[in-house]
Amino acid sequence: MIGYDRPLKAEWIYKSLQLVKPGHNPKKFYEGYDNIAVELTGVHGRRKTRTVLFRTFIFNFQEKTSIVEDNILISLCSEKSFEYMKPILLSKFILDYVILRQFSSLYANIFDDSQEISTKAITARMVESFGDAEIIKRSTRAFLKTLQSFGIIEPINGTTYAQLPKLELSIEQVKDILLLYAVSNHTKQIDLKHLDKSLFAYYKIPVLSEIANTYHTEHWEYIRGSDRELLILK
Repeated sequence: MIGYDRPLKAEWIYKSLQLVKPGHNPKKFYEGYDNIAVELTGVHGRRKTRTVLFRTFIFNFQEKTSIVEDNILISLCSEKSFEYMKPILLSKFILDYVILRQFSSLYANIFDDSQEISTKAITARMVESFGDAEIIKRSTRAFLKTLQSFGIIEPINGTTYAQLPKLELSIEQVKDILLLYAVSNHTKQIDLKHLDKSLFAYYKIPVLSEIANTYHTEHWEYIRGSDRELLILK
């Protein structure tokens, strides 16, 4: 997917994934979503954000849209806390949207951890990458607001954000992101040496080889050589 023009709050995603039940028509949960996204007063706004949420976190895991099927994120949200799940839910955006992968890569390359985030600077770089289309500018604005809700940045004024201290993910959280990566990319093999760094642009993470060794034989086979580091999932 390319465009991302509706910001989503982390709480909306987490609570919605706790609300939905596999085996039911998704329309059964639309009213429940409206009661979750209470900050949205307009019917149009709720419908548009609901469409983005269900598409990204439910329908992208399945072929049909008539029945909710179980997926890794629905299962995790039923077991794990909101704070545990926030980095994992954020990674789904980067996995699904080309424009957000590019945004995250630019974000990491342009700004060090101490710098303020200039919306003008990153929008200009996004336009350089994708062209001067309105969807590019809307997507950039929308994702900045989404990052705010995930506790990555906070607004200073209308054009500038401050970076909040980066959290360090646990070994278990990174393991779940790697499993999500495999499911989202329909693969049983992860090449750690060529893993897109934008996936972890907003957090500090343990050394990937440590994670690979920790879950070796439980979730994957870890194959390491002079020129490769592969996870072969079970």
